[in-house]
Amino acid sequence: MRTEHVQQGKDHDAKVRELATTFQSKNSVAPMKVPDIQYCEINLNGTSYERTLLKRLRYTSLAKLIAFMAAGRRTEAIAILGKEVIQPRGLVGQATDSIDSSGGELKQIFHLLADAGKYPIFFHCTSGKDRTGLVTFLLLLILDIPLDVVAVDYMASEAQLVSERHLRIQELRAMGLSDDFADCPPHWVKDVHNHIRQTYGSAQEYLDRIGVGENVRRKIRSILLMQT
Repeated sequence: MRTEHVQQGKDHDAKVRELATTFQSKNSVAPMKVPDIQYCEINLNGTSYERTLLKRLRYTSLAKLIAFMAAGRRTEAIAILGKEVIQPRGLVGQATDSIDSSGGELKQIFHLLADAGKYPIFFHCTSGKDRTGLVTFLLLLILDIPLDVVAVDYMASEAQLVSERHLRIQELRAMGLSDDFADCPPHWVKDVHNHIRQTYGSAQEYLDRIGVGENVRRKIRSILLMQT
């Protein structure tokens, strides 16, 4: 019986790996590009992140999701992940999952930010507050900005996104997510920071762990902070 359970677990993991790769390939739509601009396309929520989400699905839900993907019903497949995995974990869980599983992508981003020859740099995501918010959160910690100021900066995004909130909500509902996923909750910065401290010890230790060492952080500070 134990052997059967081990084999089932291996089969489940194999399906998750294959499906995560499929999600990425289905999502590979070439964006419109402005001439004479250098693009560095880094998907913060790439294959590793998607595997993390897929592993949290029940076997029956995973099978249903695979069936939807095979039938070309991608929106309904994503809604299963939304309802069963992302919604219960909330925006904080979404961020901490990225922290735990997307270290390689974050390393790429911060190594770019440490290259003075790449500036000016404009980084963004779909809504401009979740993945972008996480990168900005970590960047401000590298710059030694007080946590309460970081929180104010994060929450400022909500007012800037009001004009498109109704469209964003329609997209969220189609993904099985509630309307509050369009907001910037005031506890987000504190909760994400607490996760980093409890799991890794500190933001510095986390950044060291993913390959964004003090030398890289020093370069970023020298570029972005005014010298006195």
